[in-house]
Amino acid sequence: MSQAKSLSNHQIEQAFDVFNQVSQELDTSYRELQSRVTGLTEELMASRSARIAELAEKERLAHRLGALVSVLPGGVLILDRNNKIRDANPWAVELLGQPLLGETWQDVLNREKFGQQPPTSELQLKSGRRVSLVSRSLDESGDRVVLITDVTDNYRLLEQLERKKRLTALGEMAARLAHQIRTPLSSTTLYLSQLSRQDLPEKKRLAIASKLGERLGHMGSLIDSMLTFVRGDTPVTERILLRDVLDSFEATVRPQLERDGARLDLPWVDDSLALVGDADELVAALCNLAMNAIEAAGSSAELTLWVGALDRNRLQLRLKDNGPGIDEAIIDRVFDPFFTARVGGTGLGLAVVARIVSNHGGEVTVNNVNGGSGAEFVITLPIAADGSD
Repeated sequence: MSQAKSLSNHQIEQAFDVFNQVSQELDTSYRELQSRVTGLTEELMASRSARIAELAEKERLAHRLGALVSVLPGGVLILDRNNKIRDANPWAVELLGQPLLGETWQDVLNREKFGQQPPTSELQLKSGRRVSLVSRSLDESGDRVVLITDVTDNYRLLEQLERKKRLTALGEMAARLAHQIRTPLSSTTLYLSQLSRQDLPEKKRLAIASKLGERLGHMGSLIDSMLTFVRGDTPVTERILLRDVLDSFEATVRPQLERDGARLDLPWVDDSLALVGDADELVAALCNLAMNAIEAAGSSAELTLWVGALDRNRLQLRLKDNGPGIDEAIIDRVFDPFFTARVGGTGLGLAVVARIVSNHGGEVTVNNVNGGSGAEFVITLPIAADGSD
């Protein structure tokens, strides 16, 4: 067997050079790989730290959300797709009682609601509480969240407000009634004082007694009308002749006019002008205007009433006095309830007039007569159609 051929020095040097070169390349590659591994490790650690921080934040938020739901001043229920309660906060348990978890929502409603109630978003519970219900879908899983809000205090406040409104309405009604019957009551008192005269002829006595009965009947009708208003019933209306309204108005205010030395000029009206409404209410409105004018003008008051048809559908009454007129600064407020510029005034007379006229489908306005010689109240009312009942 022949021996291996010996390598020359040059070949050995080349081999060492190649080895050194390969070693350097391997060392460089190793360092680069190590650097990449270090970088990836750092990135992985950073990503892991961020993920841990994110999970910790989510856990903190979930804990905070759970705490908020627990102390929320309202009930929260989670229902599954089968409408069964799988979670409930403490306030829901407080409102609805136990058991809740595992129960169907409909069974809980049937158990807790008070009596038969129509299906609405609000419910009265057996405990006496009233709750508002709102339901929303959570996600595609079919779960739903039900929010339950206790609105009992709201109802109590509303009841108190309604009670105060009723008391206010009752007070206004009493004041309005007192104001409306003041004129016929004053006339009744004057008639009664005349009846006590010993020298009064029998015929005159009978006439005064008849007028006295009419005034008492008028006051009774006003009281009935006011009770109808308080009960919320539909006011009784009928076809009435304007002539009859004016006759009753004249009979009511005549004693007051004579006592105060005032004068009232009334036009003659035939039976062609008719209204649909309450005659006593219209008489009361005209009486309020007359008394207001007498108080403004004093003992020398002169009242003039003009009546006429504006067209086939409307008629108008214009009551003018010779008083000082109304201050232009307040003329737009004279029909407001309880507004008065007169010491001791109630502020109801003209408000009552506006209310009565409005109830009859009309309107009332006021303006000062040119030259400052009094005020004029204008009432516009619809004329009753032929054959109206």
